[in-house]
Amino acid sequence: MTNIDIFTKHPALYLPTSLEDNTEVVDNLMNLKACVGHEIIVYGTVTRKGTHTTRRNVRFSSYEIKDTLTFATFVLFGDINDRITEDNQPQYIKGIIELENGLLKINKASIVDENKAGKLVPIYSGVKGKLKKADVNDAMLTLDLNSEIEKDTELIHKELERIFGPIYISILEKLGFAGCTSIANLFKSCHKPSQVNEFYRSLEMLKRLSSALMAGAILKERIVSPVSAAKASSKINNELLAKYVPFTLTGEQFYVCNKINDRLANGGNALDGLLIGDVGTGKTVILAMAARQVLLSQSNSKVIFLAPNVSLCEQLRKEVTAMIPEVQSALVCADKNSFSASARLIFGTTALLHMQFDNVELLIIDEQQQLSVKQRRLIKSTHYLEASATPIPRSMALAKYSSENVFFLKQQHLPKEIYTRVVHKEQGSELMHSIKETLSFGSKVLIVCPKRDGDGKSNKMIDAESLANSLNSYFPGLVRVYHSALDEKECETVLNEFKTHIPILISTSKIQVGLTIPDLRHCIVYGAERFGLTTLHQIRGRLARTAPPSGINWGKFDLFLPNKPSETTEQRLNVLTQSCDGFYISEKDLELRGAGELLRTGNKQHGTTDSLIKNISIDLDRLTAAIQYLEAFMKKEIEQPQVMAS
Repeated sequence: MTNIDIFTKHPALYLPTSLEDNTEVVDNLMNLKACVGHEIIVYGTVTRKGTHTTRRNVRFSSYEIKDTLTFATFVLFGDINDRITEDNQPQYIKGIIELENGLLKINKASIVDENKAGKLVPIYSGVKGKLKKADVNDAMLTLDLNSEIEKDTELIHKELERIFGPIYISILEKLGFAGCTSIANLFKSCHKPSQVNEFYRSLEMLKRLSSALMAGAILKERIVSPVSAAKASSKINNELLAKYVPFTLTGEQFYVCNKINDRLANGGNALDGLLIGDVGTGKTVILAMAARQVLLSQSNSKVIFLAPNVSLCEQLRKEVTAMIPEVQSALVCADKNSFSASARLIFGTTALLHMQFDNVELLIIDEQQQLSVKQRRLIKSTHYLEASATPIPRSMALAKYSSENVFFLKQQHLPKEIYTRVVHKEQGSELMHSIKETLSFGSKVLIVCPKRDGDGKSNKMIDAESLANSLNSYFPGLVRVYHSALDEKECETVLNEFKTHIPILISTSKIQVGLTIPDLRHCIVYGAERFGLTTLHQIRGRLARTAPPSGINWGKFDLFLPNKPSETTEQRLNVLTQSCDGFYISEKDLELRGAGELLRTGNKQHGTTDSLIKNISIDLDRLTAAIQYLEAFMKKEIEQPQVMAS
């Protein structure tokens, strides 16, 4: 159900997001000197004095508002002819009263509609592309909200009873919804407030109610959702599991491996897990050991690795099969299919989704942030294990309240020092010097662009093809280009050249996922403002994946901004300069983009979290606390009658 549906069918559930205080109105301008420094509404006769243009060519008009004894001046910017059409007409003008050289001025002036003057006016946000803010605000003023509040309050009670059963009244009382804080009164205080503090207190209580509804829905989903039953199997000992691992596992890696394999071997509820491991923490080894546990303990079982692109599939197959040499493997991609009935370890892209498999015991989804919720569940399996260094906001949100199915790797197996900076246009010459410096060390340079080629549109953003042609004049024969328009054979050729003898690669974000490039030490992202935080961190993860012969394992990551960025963009990109921790960056991405749909039936992987009550953002910390509280309370309420009966 979208916001626009809720507004038209259940307007009382479409809450205001802020409050405009228009209660202070002065109609005797002699009293304005006592209001200097305060924002109020002035009522008087308005006359336009002239139209002007600023040095930056912005139009504005100057006005005078007066009564019989005195006057004040103000200005309005932009084309205001549609709003003040006649001189010497009474108007309500809102602004901050100032006194300049003995004359009264109204600073930051705006026109207030007559039907809003002297009132507290709730302000409603619109729905981008669907519902204009002005339209919803005008509609709310004309609705009979009393009858709508009564009807929609009943809907809330029905939903509470559906989720919690007969104990929902007890839950409401525990949450403070009783007497004067009844749900109907809270809706009235939001839509028809009489006091400012009453409005914000009611809004806060409805946020609490919204969190309780979402928490209850999540708990109910846990109880009623069918969970695959997993048969118990023999647990493979650590020595056999790690037999072909090419390095000594860290304590953290052993711990995570044992937690996952305990779930795979012990039967009962099947695993539906998420492995969050930053770049370089050894996710692939953990995934390989999980696959090894299944394949060696169950003779007829299959394990499938699903990845977003061919290059990653091939790399995964090479690395994982080296750690599980006892079973036959297969690769299934768009133009490659080596699958046979005897293959028990299968690697593939979304080409796998068009095939039927039996006896799939474990489906492993690498770089899960690249695939949709629907794609990740099309292949039927007993167990599911997803992996990512930078999970999508929805997965990050689920991780906050579903800890038993989330596994973390935080220790770098190969420590590295990556220096990240934001580089502005005026520092462009420094980048060329930095590229030459990197090449002088015998290391490689990756430059990532947001576009693959010129698209005919007039914009200032350079594309990968054009940049490659430009750089080739400085470094003849040393530059290659890589993007999705190349066929798979060309992509494979370009990557092999970059891994071996070509030192500079110009690419789109296609390069971000999973690939290991020996001696890659320097990455420049051209137009970094066009990429999300998690995408940028994935690109940064390509750096320093192999250790140098001696010294520090280093890398340089430059976020190049060819155009002047906004303050918000600068703050967002500075998150990357502050930390190389993928978990921290995913949390920041979650804050910026929103969690999306948190119930397992939902598909939206970021954005607003929909609840029955609209226009309230779900605070995940509050949601986690609500889940824990309600889970304990419900358990106590259910057990108490049994205790009393005994």
